Amino acid sequence: MATLAAPLSEQKAPASSEATALASIVAWSKGCPTWQRDALRRLCKSDKLEAGDIDALLAICKGAAEGEPLAFEHVRDPAAGMATVTVRALHGAQHVNAIIPDQRLSFDKTGVTVIYGDNGAGKSGYARVLKKVCRARTAGKEEMILPNIYDATPGLPTAQIDFAVNGENRTAAWTHGQSGDPMLSAVSVFDSRTANVHVSQTNDVAYTPLPLKILASLAQACQDIKAKLASEVAALKRQTPAAITSPKCKATTQVGKLMIGLRAYTKPEEVEALANLTDEERHHLDQLNGDLAADPAKTAGRHQALKTRIEGFVDSLEAFAAATSDEAAQALRERASALDTARAAAAAASTALFSGEPLPNIGSQVWRALWEAARAYSEQEAYPRQVFPLTENAVCVLCQQDIGDEAAQRMGRFEAFVKDESKKQETAAAEAYDTALDTFRSAPMTLSDIRTMVACLRDELGDDALAGQVRRAALTTLRRHRSIDRHHAADPAMTYGMAEAPPLSALRAHATELGERAAGLTAEAGSDARLKLIAERDELADRVWLEGIKDDVLAEIERRKEIAALESAADDAKTTRITAKSTEVAQEIVTAALRAQFAKEVARLHIATLAVELKQDHSSLGIPRFKVALIGKPSANVGDVLSEGEHRCVALAAFLAELATTDSKSAIVFDDPVSSLDHCHREAIAKRLAQEGQHRQIIVFTHDIAFLFLLDEACRDQDPNTHMAVRCVSRGAEFAGYCNDNPPLRAMPLSKVIDLMQSRLDNEKIHHEHGDQQAWETTLRSLQEQLRTSWERAVEEAVAPVFKRLGNKVSTPGLAKLTAITLNDCETMRAAFRRCSELLHSEAAGLNKPLPPPDKVQAEITALRDWIDSIQQRQAAIKPI
Repeated sequence: MATLAAPLSEQKAPASSEATALASIVAWSKGCPTWQRDALRRLCKSDKLEAGDIDALLAICKGAAEGEPLAFEHVRDPAAGMATVTVRALHGAQHVNAIIPDQRLSFDKTGVTVIYGDNGAGKSGYARVLKKVCRARTAGKEEMILPNIYDATPGLPTAQIDFAVNGENRTAAWTHGQSGDPMLSAVSVFDSRTANVHVSQTNDVAYTPLPLKILASLAQACQDIKAKLASEVAALKRQTPAAITSPKCKATTQVGKLMIGLRAYTKPEEVEALANLTDEERHHLDQLNGDLAADPAKTAGRHQALKTRIEGFVDSLEAFAAATSDEAAQALRERASALDTARAAAAAASTALFSGEPLPNIGSQVWRALWEAARAYSEQEAYPRQVFPLTENAVCVLCQQDIGDEAAQRMGRFEAFVKDESKKQETAAAEAYDTALDTFRSAPMTLSDIRTMVACLRDELGDDALAGQVRRAALTTLRRHRSIDRHHAADPAMTYGMAEAPPLSALRAHATELGERAAGLTAEAGSDARLKLIAERDELADRVWLEGIKDDVLAEIERRKEIAALESAADDAKTTRITAKSTEVAQEIVTAALRAQFAKEVARLHIATLAVELKQDHSSLGIPRFKVALIGKPSANVGDVLSEGEHRCVALAAFLAELATTDSKSAIVFDDPVSSLDHCHREAIAKRLAQEGQHRQIIVFTHDIAFLFLLDEACRDQDPNTHMAVRCVSRGAEFAGYCNDNPPLRAMPLSKVIDLMQSRLDNEKIHHEHGDQQAWETTLRSLQEQLRTSWERAVEEAVAPVFKRLGNKVSTPGLAKLTAITLNDCETMRAAFRRCSELLHSEAAGLNKPLPPPDKVQAEITALRDWIDSIQQRQAAIKPI
């Protein structure tokens, strides 16, 4: 057997490396902003920053307070704060699947505790609760805990968890959807969902050494400070009046340009100068307003623009109506019909001409494409300047074989068909139909066009009735167009529905009226002199507007200065430099340990042939991250390459390697760790868990009885033996999760099984004594089955020195012990087994044979115990060879 590496608890980063990293952080911090140096000092005293610390650091960041920078005397012992957490029991589960509430599932504080249960027994419900309160990674959607579906009054799942921290007992209440006791996060959980996370995703390391924890907390502090600064900035921006966010001034005036370019550095005197008008300027503004009260150029321009739009509406509606007329629909239908007729004629010609050919569908579109491709190749490449098909002194351009007489005649028939008039007519009909259909489909008016048209007529022209007529006409025409498009070819008898005629006359009358009104306006509206007056009016009007909000604008400048100061302070909260430092530290004290331990775990789980490694990835907020990668192709997703069994083994290796970075000996929970694994890998994992159970609490949930036996053997093979306890979870008629501190009968020592049979006989023989034959028969049948099974297990134990059921090896040194088994032992066993089988042998109903008395059952139990004891004593006296 390969030499096993040191347990997880012995795999740790040297304390000197953490101390060196802390010293480097002190030196590195001299380049940090003052508030970060103060934050580092606080983090060296405490595991996290409280709300008061963040507020104090915020004041330092904003320059409102002085900070005390980190120094060497502030650095604490890296080993401080480590805790060992073990789980003592899970009880009082309410609304957790179908688990009965009054059960208590206990765990031994040392060694391996196996929770065995068949499918549906309720063990998964207990495991799901531990995943919620402990540290369990999940991939994708979080695993839900559902209440009992038959519960008339379901509630939130809850439970009580008894645990210990460094030997001090505690109890925590858990409610689904709420955080559990933070100390329980020291307990790690591995299951199939965790396996996918370990193999397919980039993860945080399970344990963050003190230097990295300090840097990660500093990075989080940066996020907190940045969030507070952003909140203050947002609050200041919310104070900006609407008059400034949406100024009612022209963008081209001096005031408009001032408002657009309003900044923290805008000079207040510029605002004062623009907002103060002289009496002469105010009087001049009044004169300009009077002169420009009715601007002819603008009025004429609006009328002309609206006239042009309405004329465009007329053209669009008229064209759309024409495109969907009965004549247009009939023409399109006739094109489709002509194409169908031409295709039918071509198909009939093809069928008549080539009915005797060896292959079907000669003359089809696919065949035609093949023929034309052959023509192009022959005329351009194979036989240039020769008429296709060339059949004399040539080979076929498709099959590259000599052309015989029959093939030559066939190719002649093919070419004659291609040149036949019916095929030409089909092609011409298809082109004519496609052209007509494209023209028809290019005509439609969209819903957006209709909405624009209706809005213009209603809002700008002011004619609601006309807008409604146009809307109805356009929508009914659009529906008719869609109906024609869908059904013109499929159903010649189809009617498409009548479209309402557009009010073209009314629209044209409005357009004529607008044109006449525009023509009557002055033609001098666009003169330079008039434009200059308008510009003067706008400048003065905007200055008057600014005068009314001058105080708001001056206050806004001060707000902009505060915002600029806060945004400048936020630059000191960037985490780029922190992340770079954490990556450097991680490379020194975490990554090397992880990579080395992962390689060891891969070898120990018998998957060393897989070319995988634990690879350092990027850091996030100062936390180092890693992923499992293929050595030959790091960019590939390992989870997509490995088999299901390899996937599970590699994930388990990554999980165990992760835990190698911590000095803690907290518990590990494994939920069905050997699913999809073969026997060799199951045995390797059993040995690995048994070894780790010597140094920490291991909890294993499984429904695999063979794995239970492997764990038991692996624990006994350790030197000294690893303590192992087995709990059994079972299901009743209505509820699941019944807990028993004994293993299942199949895994219970045979001597204890016999003791249980003896105890049951002693307790229930009273049924026979009181004449309760029905109850006594039930007891007999159960004991009969247990006796038969126990005899089979007794035989297994007799040959166990050489090989065991569910084992994968033969122990040749124990072969000599089989010599203790005699022919008489065999005959005794077979006779007893036969008696057990016949203990309740059915008889004819009329015989009414009495049930065997208790002493007869007692004799069979005694015979079984004596047979086992006799062989064990004889085998114990024989030394293995």
